Amino acid sequence: MRFYVYCLSDELKDEAVEGLKGVGGALVRVIAFGRLAAVVSELEDESVAVVSENLRAHNAVNAGVLARSTTLPFRFGTLATESRLAEYVAANEGSLVAALGRVRGCVEMGVKIMEKAKGKRQKAEDGSEEARSEVVLTDEASGAEAGASGVGRGTAFLLAKRREVLGDEAERRRAEEVAGWLAEGVSGLVRESSVRVNPSDALVVRAAHLVERARVEEYRGRVRSLGAERVELHFLTSGPWPPYSFGELRG
Repeated sequence: MRFYVYCLSDELKDEAVEGLKGVGGALVRVIAFGRLAAVVSELEDESVAVVSENLRAHNAVNAGVLARSTTLPFRFGTLATESRLAEYVAANEGSLVAALGRVRGCVEMGVKIMEKAKGKRQKAEDGSEEARSEVVLTDEASGAEAGASGVGRGTAFLLAKRREVLGDEAERRRAEEVAGWLAEGVSGLVRESSVRVNPSDALVVRAAHLVERARVEEYRGRVRSLGAERVELHFLTSGPWPPYSFGELRG
């Protein structure tokens, strides 16, 4: 028998999943493995289709369990036999218990920060193929441009590349500055952070924060205040989620 696996916990009881239905409408149940327990549902298929209905079911089960306990969520589509799941838990029990200790009483909150001007510019650049073709220089046109500037084609290419590199470096510094400013702004409210910067995209910073449940509203208020400080930035917040970004096993 194969199971679809939603999450693990060390404080789960059957009533935590009572009435929950998972992927494919299957009933959800708890299977104990020593100090830990897994939330699963039976699955007859060999794989799970990546469709909105299944994604919603996966998230709904994890959210329902999260409301009652601390969990380590599995990624969407995780399948295992009971014996294979038991082997995994037994082999990693110490690390799994430690990971649960790190996220105990916490949820994951997400923040995405976009530069408004860059977003507008990207939309303009994402026009039709016809519009884009109007600004593409042919070899002849680029050669004429180089001649008009009084430099050779090779020198013109190198100058253009230098401008491109300097522009990329400036964008990288800008993205890192925004990420550092965000980290300082939420310090004291966040137990751990996972941050990615995207200097060349309209989405400049993507951050996941591990926040104590009791401080979620305080965290939301802090992020709103930060958004008001930087009117050139657009904030998108989400959560609370199971701690997907913070459940990794450590040696």
